[in-house]
Amino acid sequence: MSEHEDVSLLQRFEPILKFSRDEQFFPYNVDDYVNKSSLWVKEPKLPPREIIAAGELELEHLGHLKLEGARTVHYLQFSSLMNLAEMAEYRLNELRKTIKTGKFNPSRSRLARVGYLARLVDTAFSLVLLLRGRVPGDSAVAAMLTFKEMLAKNRSFQYYGRVIRDNGWIVLQYWFFYPYNNWRTGFYGANDHEADWEMINVYAYEDQQGDVQPAWVAYANHNFSGDDLRRHWIDPELQKVGEHPVVFVGGGSHASYFTEGEYLMELSLPILSFFSKYKNRLNHLFSRVTQNNQTRANDEEKSQRIFSIPFVDYATGDGFSIGFGCEASWAPPVVIDPPPEWVTNYRGLWGFYAQDPFSGEDAPAGPRYNRDGTVRLAWFDPLGWAGLEKVVPPFEQGAMLASRKADLQNGINDLTREIDELQRRCYALGFDLMVIQDSSHLQPEVVELNRILASERETLAKKRRRLTVEQAKLEAISEIDVEDAPPNMALLRAHIKHSHKPQEKRSLRFNRVAEIWAAVSIGLMIIAVVLLVIFARPFLGYGLVGLLLLMITIEAAFKRQLANLVRWIAIILAVFSLMVLVVQFFWYIILAGVVITGVYMIISNLRELFSRR
Repeated sequence: MSEHEDVSLLQRFEPILKFSRDEQFFPYNVDDYVNKSSLWVKEPKLPPREIIAAGELELEHLGHLKLEGARTVHYLQFSSLMNLAEMAEYRLNELRKTIKTGKFNPSRSRLARVGYLARLVDTAFSLVLLLRGRVPGDSAVAAMLTFKEMLAKNRSFQYYGRVIRDNGWIVLQYWFFYPYNNWRTGFYGANDHEADWEMINVYAYEDQQGDVQPAWVAYANHNFSGDDLRRHWIDPELQKVGEHPVVFVGGGSHASYFTEGEYLMELSLPILSFFSKYKNRLNHLFSRVTQNNQTRANDEEKSQRIFSIPFVDYATGDGFSIGFGCEASWAPPVVIDPPPEWVTNYRGLWGFYAQDPFSGEDAPAGPRYNRDGTVRLAWFDPLGWAGLEKVVPPFEQGAMLASRKADLQNGINDLTREIDELQRRCYALGFDLMVIQDSSHLQPEVVELNRILASERETLAKKRRRLTVEQAKLEAISEIDVEDAPPNMALLRAHIKHSHKPQEKRSLRFNRVAEIWAAVSIGLMIIAVVLLVIFARPFLGYGLVGLLLLMITIEAAFKRQLANLVRWIAIILAVFSLMVLVVQFFWYIILAGVVITGVYMIISNLRELFSRR
C-alpha cells in the first residue's frame, strides 16, 4: 500500500489519550526537542563531553552520527540546570497557582496501601536512590519551562506511526514521544528521566471483502508483557469512541491503561522472591484453616507482594486529552516505516545519561532500540510482543480449522496403523516367548525377548495414549463453529494472566492519621529498637516482641483487620501450645501411639477372622 493509505489507516484508528490532572508533558515532535537539546558523549573513565551545542543540533545529525566504542554512551541533554533565582521564581509562581487552582493530591498515600515490610524495603530503596546516579532535582522544572516555551511557539501534538503487514495481520503502531518523565518529582513515583518513548498497537486484518477490521489492541505498560498487554476490540474493558481506542495515561510515567484509576505498581526485588513465595503459601494455608476466602477472592490483596517497593501510577483521565472529539487534536502522523535514518542509525539515549546502575534514571533510546543498543522486541516482532504470534487472523480461521481437522485425522490414521503394526509385533514376540521359555538351551534368547517385549509394550502404551489425546483434540475442534458462533468473551480473555485492574477506593479508619502513621511507622520502629538496645538491653527480647505486637495492632486497627489479627494470634498460640505439649509429653505420646496402633491391628485382624465364618 502507499504511504497515503497507511496514513489514512493510522488516522482511522488513532487513539485518544486522556491524561491525569497536573500532567505537564504531552506527545510532541522530536524535531523541536532535538533542536533544544545538546549532544554529549560519555567515554569510559572520562568526563562527559559535549559534541554539538543546543540550537545547533538537527534531527538529521542523529542519522549521520558514527557511534564508536562498545562502552561509549552518546546521549542528548534537553534541560540545563537552573540558578537559585530562577528556581525561586518558579516556586513562587507554582505557589500562587496552587492557591488558585489546587494541586495534584493522591486519594491515599502509597505507603498506606501496603504493609510494614514493603515500607521497610521502600525506605532502603530511597536510601539507595541518594547514592546512585539520578536526574538532578531541578531538571524536571527546567524541562517543564522549556516545554511550555515550545508549546507556546508550536502547540501541536504528534505521534509517529508504522503500518506492518505480517502473516495476515495489519499492525498499526503508534509511538508517542514525551520530552520528560517526571513520575518521581511530579507524582511520587519510582523515577525521573529525560525523554520518554511510549507506544500502543492496533491489530487489524482484511476481511473477505477487502475491508480493514480491527481485532486487538495492546498498550505498553510497566509491569506487564506478552498476552497481558492486549485486549480484544469488543472487550468491555477497552473503552472506545467510535473506532478510536481510549488510553488512560499514567501521570508522569506515561504508561498506558485501559481503564481510569490508580494502579499500584510494585518493583519486585529478585533477592527477596524466595521469601515472597513462602509468604504466599502461608497465606493460602491460613485461608484454608480459617475457611476465609475473602482475602483470596480479593484481587487487590492477591496482587500485593510484601517484599516489593510500592508506587502508584495515577491514570485518572481527569486532565488534558488529545484525539477525536477532545480539546486538542493530533497533528498529521509522521510515518517511520520504512524507518528514517535518525531511527535506524542513532542508538544513543534521547536524554540525560545519569549513569544509574539500575538504568531507571537514564533516558531511553529511540523507538527502535533498547538502552543497550539491541533492537526492541516491539519493533522487530510486534506480534510476539503482544503474544499474537499464536493467534490466527479471523479471516483465516475457517481455513485453519479445515486444515487442522485434516492434519489431525491424518495423524490419527498414521497412529492407528503404527499401533496395529506394533500390536502384531507384540503378538509375535509373545508367541515366540511362550514356545521357547521352557527350553533350557534358549534361556539367553528368552531374556532378550522379554527385554524387547517390555520395550515394545511401553512404546505401544505411549502411542495409544497419544491416539486418545489426538482423538479428543479432533472431537473438540469438530465442535467449533468459527463462522456463525457468537463471540465468547471468556475465550477472548482467557489469555490474560495478570489483569490491569485499578485499586478499589477503600477508606481507612481515621484516614489522615493512618496515612501519617504509614509515613512515620518505619522510622519510629527503627528509633524504638535503638532505644531498647541502649536503655533496656536485658529485656530486649520482650521489648521487641511487645513493639512488634503494638505496631501490628495499630496497623490492623487502621485497616479494619482486627478480626483477622485475632484469628492469626489464636492460631499461633494454638500451634505454640501444641508444640509445648508435644515437647513436654513426647515419650508418652509416642508410647500411646504405639499402643493405639497395636489395638487397631488386633481389632482389624479379628474382624477379618470372624467375617469369614
